[in-house]
Amino acid sequence: MRKVYTIGDCVLDLFFEGDKPVEARPGGSFLNSSVSLGRLGVSVSLISELGVDRVGNQIIRFLEENSVDASNISRFTDTNSNLALAFLDQEKNADYSFYKTRKGLKSCITFPDMVKQDDIVLFGSFLAIKKEFRTDLLPFLKACKKKGAIIIYDPNFRAQHLPLLNDVLPYIRENMALADIVKGSDEDFKLLSQTENATGAHQWLSEFSPALLVYTANKNGVSVFTGKEYFFEVPQIQPVSTVGAGDTFNAAIAYFLISSGVSKSILQNLSEQKVAKMVQLAIAFSQHVCMGYDNFLSTDFVKVYK
Repeated sequence: MRKVYTIGDCVLDLFFEGDKPVEARPGGSFLNSSVSLGRLGVSVSLISELGVDRVGNQIIRFLEENSVDASNISRFTDTNSNLALAFLDQEKNADYSFYKTRKGLKSCITFPDMVKQDDIVLFGSFLAIKKEFRTDLLPFLKACKKKGAIIIYDPNFRAQHLPLLNDVLPYIRENMALADIVKGSDEDFKLLSQTENATGAHQWLSEFSPALLVYTANKNGVSVFTGKEYFFEVPQIQPVSTVGAGDTFNAAIAYFLISSGVSKSILQNLSEQKVAKMVQLAIAFSQHVCMGYDNFLSTDFVKVYK
């Protein structure tokens, strides 16, 4: 059975509307993706770290209840688990404040060595560009690539990290060069490459990476670049929260690759029909989570796909 390995921070997400807290949920981009995949019946393992505290224990229980393998989550005792405050604007987009308790401390994450050919490694966000973490991350990614795993990278780079761009851009480019699929938003590429559209983003990426590009522009559609360029409209909705949309989009890509039997050897030659099916699935998944505060697919929703 093919397996998905996700790599990322675990946090407790606290949602605010105005100044009022309205919800609290286990979160973190790749935790969100993992939970959706677990609910879909995909074999998935989250590679991360958590404190030995009430929040950490709560998150572990939640993962296990949702069929996510938590055996690759390392536990630390020198500080507490991380929090993320998500302040929702009128369009339900989130402005984040992160409370990272391990700032300046070495990561205790350890990487598994059982990744196999055509397994999927899904990673990104700020953890993937932390200098002290890359000493362990890069050898793992290179080993996975050598074994024939499919690597999906989502930079998920946000404006609050812009002062660090000159320092971390080489790491982002290195991650993209190792990836088989790069999924990025218009916001990502505007910040990273000063490009204003999908074509510009693809031209920038193709200078140093052969990866298939999936470019999302919120309500303005999705573009995919294989050997050809494809564009897909996005139905308009009134979201409750967009926090988990990109994470669920990533989960949909991984789910499609496994459920449709797409191996690494045929990835760059996907037919128009398969590309369309992948994107339509990803749009449906991501819009579903926009209709509530959960950042992952609901248990009722996934019944259609299992």
